[in-house]
Amino acid sequence: MTDEDLVREIANRYLPEDVRQRWLQLLRPAIQLIPVTAAQGQVGRLGGLPTLPDGLSWPTWEGHGPLSYIGELDCDRLAEFSLELPAPSSGRLLFFYFDGSYDDHETTVGAWDAATLQGARAVHVPADVSASVREAPDGVTIYPEARMAGRTIMTAPGWEHPDLIDAFMEPGQDPRSFMDHPVAGDDFNEALDERHTGPRHQVGGYAAPVQGPVEDEVAHAALNNEVPWTDPRLRAEADRWELLFQVDSDDDLDMMWGDVGTLYWLARTADPAYDEPTAISFTWQCS
Repeated sequence: MTDEDLVREIANRYLPEDVRQRWLQLLRPAIQLIPVTAAQGQVGRLGGLPTLPDGLSWPTWEGHGPLSYIGELDCDRLAEFSLELPAPSSGRLLFFYFDGSYDDHETTVGAWDAATLQGARAVHVPADVSASVREAPDGVTIYPEARMAGRTIMTAPGWEHPDLIDAFMEPGQDPRSFMDHPVAGDDFNEALDERHTGPRHQVGGYAAPVQGPVEDEVAHAALNNEVPWTDPRLRAEADRWELLFQVDSDDDLDMMWGDVGTLYWLARTADPAYDEPTAISFTWQCS
């Protein structure tokens, strides 16, 4: 049974027919990263040391120090999944994050302060660029390495996501009463969550938020944290951002983002055709 089959089975079990069909239309495919087995090819890597272009300095947050290497994605292999991904079509994407280990956690990176976002970076390395494995600067965390394969999963917007609200909330409805809607039901959402085991490392699709839509956070930072959360400009900006890469806390890789949190890199594209991203930003959440 594919993940799409399982999601449809869960929807059939918990949602009325008219609700079910509207909800299924919202689904977005994504790639879940899982450890490589003999039958699966590698699409990415978490931890270890990066292979950086010759002559490119290790990514650093000026005034704070070098970033930790989190992992990379092989864009050529991702393209084989035929998903609409806001990612380059070839080469590699490397991800770095100032995890606090370098300055004993005195500084925190987050979308709540746009000025800190130089502490998270995505570096595109074209396929034809000469590159070599780079040793990490002293004092930077080196996470255990894991080679990752991918499998297609279906993702849905969370109960606070504007896509779900637009599809099901009545005009003027009290948000608290929306919690009684079938798509917000505990049993339904628990069944969706329980089909996944282990860390939720993911490429594309809807993010799995810990505390609400990550698109709103990135949009707020893109607007320099200067507009109210209820400002229509925030919603318009949030609609332009899509999840690129999500890295969960992972005990096997010694990755713990706050209190069992998740790192999110999002991409902004010029149009819905998912051409090369025009910007990449970052946020993270924890419980």
